[in-house]
Amino acid sequence: MIDWQKTASHVIDEVHRNLPADADLAARKKALRAARPWEFASTSWGKKVWAKHSRKYLEKFGLPPLKPKAVEDHLLPLERLIAKAKGDETSPAASTNKQLDALQRTRKLTGRA
Repeated sequence: MIDWQKTASHVIDEVHRNLPADADLAARKKALRAARPWEFASTSWGKKVWAKHSRKYLEKFGLPPLKPKAVEDHLLPLERLIAKAKGDETSPAASTNKQLDALQRTRKLTGRA
């Protein structure tokens, strides 16, 4: 069975050893694409692992890092229910409730209730 993480690291290390020290970012990307094993191009898990290791390597040579994902607005279902029960006006659940209320009022006014 293949160890995806180790295989990707070893292949990328080999590519790094074969590149000149002054290689630019474009040359490094091209070399990584050419050296990518078949398994890493043909399976979804392989693509994810290769992308992760390639990005980690290329960030050392000038590739801008990805922005962190914003999770401050994410509420668990139980947290949404609690916010709804409290009537918290700042929660995403509260804005959804306002939209639903407005829709219900519109339907009553137009006779489509």
